Amino acid sequence: MKTFFITFISFVTVSFIQFDNEANLYSFIGNWESFQGEIVNVKFNENNELLFERSFNNEIVSKGIIDVENEFLIVKRLDTLASYKLKYAFSTDAQTLVVMKPYSKRAWLLNRVSY
Repeated sequence: MKTFFITFISFVTVSFIQFDNEANLYSFIGNWESFQGEIVNVKFNENNELLFERSFNNEIVSKGIIDVENEFLIVKRLDTLASYKLKYAFSTDAQTLVVMKPYSKRAWLLNRVSY
């Protein structure tokens, strides 16, 4: 009975442990769509940097390079001189991405459309 109890407690404890699920650059690859109809295409460029292009109505709104540092995206825009650090979070299935907007308390809610 003791063995069963120890095994049961161990199993329950292990089930509640959250494993480190830190995102890497590959987690962001794909096409993402916001509820406002914006499309964000994320891919590697010829220099093996993570490139994003955000478009609305088939017109590019912003473009830049992304790097991942801890729980932040380091964004260097290519269409302006802006650069900033944005907080992000993935859903557990990595099909939904929330990214804080720069200089704002608002965020983009993006759903993965394709890889």
